[in-house]
Amino acid sequence: MNRYIKLSKFIVAAMLIFSVSCTKDFDALNTNPALVTRDIVQPSLIFSGVLKNSIFASYNNGIITEYSGYYSNQESGAIFRSRDWPSPFSEFYKGYLINIAEVVRLTAEDPALNDQQAMARIWKVWLFHMLTDAYGDLPYFDAVQESDKVNNQPVYDSQETIYKDMLKELKEAAAQLGAVPDQLAIGSADFLFGGNIDAWKRFANSLRLRLSLRVSYADEALARENIAELIGAPLITNNSQNAKMATLGEDAVNANDRNPLYNRYENQSFYPMWASFTTTDNLIRLNDPRLPVYADPAADGVSGYRGRPVGLETSQKPRYTEAQVATLDEFFWAAQYNIIVMNAAEVFFLRAEAALRGLSSENAQDLYEQGIEQALRQYNIEPAAYLASPAGALTGSEEEKLEQIIVQKWLAIYYQSNEAWAEFRRTGYPRIWVGADVSDTGGNIPRRVRYPLDEYAKNEENVKAAVAKLSNGDVYMSKVWWDKKAGLPFYHPRQNTFPPEQP
Repeated sequence: MNRYIKLSKFIVAAMLIFSVSCTKDFDALNTNPALVTRDIVQPSLIFSGVLKNSIFASYNNGIITEYSGYYSNQESGAIFRSRDWPSPFSEFYKGYLINIAEVVRLTAEDPALNDQQAMARIWKVWLFHMLTDAYGDLPYFDAVQESDKVNNQPVYDSQETIYKDMLKELKEAAAQLGAVPDQLAIGSADFLFGGNIDAWKRFANSLRLRLSLRVSYADEALARENIAELIGAPLITNNSQNAKMATLGEDAVNANDRNPLYNRYENQSFYPMWASFTTTDNLIRLNDPRLPVYADPAADGVSGYRGRPVGLETSQKPRYTEAQVATLDEFFWAAQYNIIVMNAAEVFFLRAEAALRGLSSENAQDLYEQGIEQALRQYNIEPAAYLASPAGALTGSEEEKLEQIIVQKWLAIYYQSNEAWAEFRRTGYPRIWVGADVSDTGGNIPRRVRYPLDEYAKNEENVKAAVAKLSNGDVYMSKVWWDKKAGLPFYHPRQNTFPPEQP
């Protein structure tokens, strides 16, 4: 099967109907595979499958979680060494984008499916923005077409063009929601919002705000234009509106419906995941009440909340053995868990950054405080004392204030690894201490990942044309289009000191 098209509309639809088993409502959504034809296939079932599988995958990101600074794996080896990156490229095109594009097509002709089409358009953007953030230029307009418009060797579109179209799609989809009466309800097939149109509109606008800030160093005018339209529009403003998806508990009939991190623990006989040095370093420095929520102290009873840095060289590893490192708290790997897609805290911090940089007329300090409040309340922590501490006030130069905002956002979107890695590359924050295993990046966090070798075998001319536009070729340290902030990367103030922990 080509990576960008559907083998058969009906076969893929049937496969997805079998694969969707995420919630207790699945039995009501199931159908007889013998009945699957285009005229009766339910787009909502395909939509459910894409939502479930892509959200679960976003929470179990392996090496990307290390690049984001959230995690350091003792077994991952040289994480900056060049390797093939078939995932997420193949996974997204074959598993998610092909099928969400089919939902958009299947809902196009029926006015009663107007809202479902808008939801699918929004989710297609969510998928594409993560994929282009990882690789850069991608097959976009020529990809994921219907079977009679197959293009086995699609052209790679520029990330700039992709972002402009994604912003347009989000604007149009938000306006489309609720515009046509007498809709066929999607109900429990929508694992994010249960078919709530206002919630989807808030999510579309909030995602558009995220993308607007993402391009702000590359195209400030484009960012300003979109931000101006979004300030005052419905956004995610409290935790009750968060975009999140619930996993099932230990007794789930299908183990794949449990928290992916729980399954990882169980499959490895509950061998722990380590808290990163970046996590504990920032929480300790800020005297942050989330420290015992995010991490458990080291088992040796002496090392406390010692986090494990990324990129450690062999001689540095003995300090960070299993017993000497803090571990990820069970809250994040419990079988039943709400995987966050986007939360109110992130939206407030996006608005705070826009205000700080003069991209809006809002008040940065007020928005920063509201971001902290929502972030802490998400864990049932009263925010008053923290807001009254030095962490609650933006101080210093504009750049120092920006660092405060981004660090707080990084903490607030904990384990949304794709987003955290992208924001680290865009802004330089948080500052991530890196060990001495420099590999192929000079000891730096990669700026992108490499195109899969499979692309060179099957779409050679077009992938090579995309690579030719990269500053240093298809390597980790070539920057994607929106990665334009001067002076990056910023280094940790103790980068050349080992061990990095404060005395």
